[in-house]
Amino acid sequence: MEYINMALGLNRNARLFLAHTILSGLAIALLALLYNLYILSLGFKEDMIGNVTLLACTVSVIAALPLGFVLNQLGYKRAFLFAIVMTAFSMILPLVFPTGAALLVCELFWGIGFTLLIIAGGPFMTENSTAEQRAHLFSLQFVLTTLTAFVGNLLGGELPRWFAGVFRVSAESPQAYQGALAVSAALMLASAIPLFWVRRAAQKQPSAVRPRLTIHHRARAAKLLTPYIIGAFGAGMFVPFANVLWRTTQNVSDVTIGNIFALSALVMAVFGMLSPLLARRFGGVRVMVVAQGSAVIGLLAFGSSPIFGIALAGYLMRDVLMNLTRPLYSQFMMDASEPMERAAVSCLATMGFNLAWGVSSWISGVWQTENNLAWVFVASAGFYLASTFALQWFFGKQSKKQANENAARVIVSLAE
Repeated sequence: MEYINMALGLNRNARLFLAHTILSGLAIALLALLYNLYILSLGFKEDMIGNVTLLACTVSVIAALPLGFVLNQLGYKRAFLFAIVMTAFSMILPLVFPTGAALLVCELFWGIGFTLLIIAGGPFMTENSTAEQRAHLFSLQFVLTTLTAFVGNLLGGELPRWFAGVFRVSAESPQAYQGALAVSAALMLASAIPLFWVRRAAQKQPSAVRPRLTIHHRARAAKLLTPYIIGAFGAGMFVPFANVLWRTTQNVSDVTIGNIFALSALVMAVFGMLSPLLARRFGGVRVMVVAQGSAVIGLLAFGSSPIFGIALAGYLMRDVLMNLTRPLYSQFMMDASEPMERAAVSCLATMGFNLAWGVSSWISGVWQTENNLAWVFVASAGFYLASTFALQWFFGKQSKKQANENAARVIVSLAE
């Protein structure tokens, strides 16, 4: 009820942006589920998936800062529309030209378009909400993104089979995937429609002192970034290939993979709402250390068990616990940074994460092509553990002190 009342109180621009979020979220969920499978259906191996992921991440790293200046020049509305056109074009190109060159070229457009969407989204929501609405608006966007992922994954599992019937081909043929991915591209283009009605927000007085991309406390910034980037190496080994790995290790259908992804999205939504409560009670670092360390058990269970039920439990355990830590760590980095350094830390974290993700995805693709599947899970688990140990080493004592203070507040509150 609180979310409904808050949503009704949002201004016109914020509501239009949430409508865009629903449509673009459906498009991205379909793409994430089916695109890798489409690449394999064209006769390419897992190393091609690694290549396109590395290229997209590299473009994102290189383009991030220039796109910030582009956003300032174009304004939010034109930047969003430009980004959506670029992103949709990158989704259509490999369907029209199903060649290796087109798969690589489209990542150039995807890297630019999707990065601009991400860069513009947060500031736009901040500008179009009051201080009281802001936390709810960001939370509502997360909930909508998760729910659209749930619907998109269910839909994505069925679409290839439906188009297979229309085209009279196999459900795992390129034609079936092309039809399903065309729906994804159409949804991305449709997400631009609400944004045509966005109005220019009233200009606010600029702050006397603006954040700059400079870091004075470099040692502390290095400690904050190190566990985050190490963890990105672990994620890149596994996450971009999750749908492929399900097919490789369990030989399940696209419909089953879609249902698994949908179930994961629902469970993540529930646990995502619990993470702030856990962080306040036990301390953010302690929660992240326990969750990330426990996620390794789930990862190895998924990779090693031939039993579907155990693999599913392991996959959900890894997915939920790792996604529990990401927003906590993002908040922790901002809280632990000086106000004037937060923009720089955020920029370096994004660039470092994308680059690590891309490089490890490329390595993982090569290993899978060479049938070295065990290395994928062992390396991913190793990076996750190294990230966990680094986090505990750098900030464990601080977390213990914070947890004791929080427990003392609870005891005092109960006594009163």
